[in-house]
Amino acid sequence: MLAPELHALIDWSVAPLFLDTELQSITADSPNGRRYADKLVKLRRLDQSEAWVLVHVEVESGPQGDKARSYLAQRMFTYFYRIWDRYVRQETGGAESAKVNTLDGLSTSFYSLAILTASSKGPPVVLYRQRLGKCHVSFGFPVVHLRRWEDDRASLVDLAAFNPFAVVVMAQLGAQACCGAQARLVSKIALLRLLYQHRYDRRRMQQLFRIVDWVLSLPHYLAPAFEQAVAAIEVEFNMPYVTSIERMGEARGLKKGLAEGLQRGHKEGRIAGREEGREEGRRDSAAWLLSSMLERRFGQLPVWVTVRITQANTEALHGWALKVLEADRLEVVFE
Repeated sequence: MLAPELHALIDWSVAPLFLDTELQSITADSPNGRRYADKLVKLRRLDQSEAWVLVHVEVESGPQGDKARSYLAQRMFTYFYRIWDRYVRQETGGAESAKVNTLDGLSTSFYSLAILTASSKGPPVVLYRQRLGKCHVSFGFPVVHLRRWEDDRASLVDLAAFNPFAVVVMAQLGAQACCGAQARLVSKIALLRLLYQHRYDRRRMQQLFRIVDWVLSLPHYLAPAFEQAVAAIEVEFNMPYVTSIERMGEARGLKKGLAEGLQRGHKEGRIAGREEGREEGRRDSAAWLLSSMLERRFGQLPVWVTVRITQANTEALHGWALKVLEADRLEVVFE
């Protein structure tokens, strides 16, 4: 959807290999890392050679100007030559000297893609150039201006029927456009209804729901309203998929277990249920507070941060919160 020319060259029967750890080691010294969310992926091309793909997502509060694009071009070129030098460099010596740009005996290629979340227009390709006399370097890469889709939401809705990533783009646009919790709730319910309308299977539905749930996060006081909307949509379409999501299932199971324990009159059950409920409440409050602090300090949170917060216990959440004020980058909080 965002890079159709690349999609047409890849053998998607071979699972992509995500190399986040390797990428972090290459870009660890990048300044202002809190504004970027990068992915390095190794793919198999249709001609059976390997392709290394860098997906660079830049989270901005507004559209980019010429100076910002110049900095972006310099960063992308830096990432390119570091990755190329480490993984796709020419081997030397002996019989290996004949191999150029090889890895595991296969010819390789590299593709850089930049996604600007707050930009609606600009050049589709950005160039980095350096010249001194007869020596010159030119590096170009495609750029996706994500907010251009705001003027073409009808196409996104149609694409969502067969391209799940259209749902992800709509969730991101909704998160940027919504200026209040109620607006987020409306946008989130609309996206969920769209998933049911397009008749996604259970597995894909749950995967997309988790992403939408992270991107369009809601305050706790709106959770009951959202769950009621989910239940109504499931009844309408007769597809009880989303309510089996672990988060909802665990919350309902806790309530059911506590109610049954109270009904049976077991003192131990009441105490255990209350303590578990209190601990869950403390954890949820700590998670909400940490998310709010991080968003205030670093802007919209990437998915990996939301996942860490969702899976953490209360002690870990408190420890991260203490580091927010002193951290200069989002990654430092979770180190």
